[in-house]
Amino acid sequence: MRLATVSVNGGTAAAVLTDDRLSEIDGFADVGALLRDGGLDLARAAAVNGRSRTFSPDELLRPVLEPKAIVCVGLNYRDHILEMGREIPEHPTLFAKLPAALTDPVANIAIPSSSEEVDYEGELVVVVGRRVRDATPAVAETAIAGYTLMNDVSMRDFQYRTLQWFAGKNFERSTPVGPCVVTADEVGDLARRELRVAVNGELRQHARFGELVFDPAALVADVSQILTLEPGDLIATGTPGGVGYGMEPKLFLKDGDVVEVRVEGIGALRNRFVAA
Repeated sequence: MRLATVSVNGGTAAAVLTDDRLSEIDGFADVGALLRDGGLDLARAAAVNGRSRTFSPDELLRPVLEPKAIVCVGLNYRDHILEMGREIPEHPTLFAKLPAALTDPVANIAIPSSSEEVDYEGELVVVVGRRVRDATPAVAETAIAGYTLMNDVSMRDFQYRTLQWFAGKNFERSTPVGPCVVTADEVGDLARRELRVAVNGELRQHARFGELVFDPAALVADVSQILTLEPGDLIATGTPGGVGYGMEPKLFLKDGDVVEVRVEGIGALRNRFVAA
């Protein structure tokens, strides 16, 4: 299934997408609420029997509006680790985002006047489907509801002004997520799927998920040693090589640039960057 959150008459609703149509799921404000309250059976019923309608991409919001936890992996593709001058890690490199940093799949993103080094990072995101703590990788895999996408927009000058990355990763409404959550059964063999990131139509990042150092189940298991993961929590799995910071000379985003993050079978984020 393809699960989404849509804007409806000044509010929001969870929905199931089928081709170019959607069916709203009564009683759930977003995909996070659907997962927390065990509404997947209702989603399946809506897909078969619900009233469907056409929709515009502009109606799609980030699938989980206020996740309890947003955990990101900083270095998880070998080529990106090497382009950033790091060694292959023994454990996942983790940092957190705040819900206030998230925005929607086609939202415009402000280039803040305080940063001159705004960069893109296309990523696959694991969406947790049930409560999990101290899990083995095998158990962790069963806790994955599905997958969505993120552009982990990074203000590199703020990211590297101290040893902690928080400042560069949490600018308000800088991180688009979506466009939907595709359930794990529909994604199938994730290792063969490809991430593509383009800036103004020029391909910058391209990798298969089989190249991840730590796969989704390993990441869920690792994070679950630290905190109890709840339905709707997000784990961003890291970005491959090709970011602007890794180029020579470095190439950062400017007013009017459009970044598209795409995975066939999951969808695409498409965001224009505008000077604040």
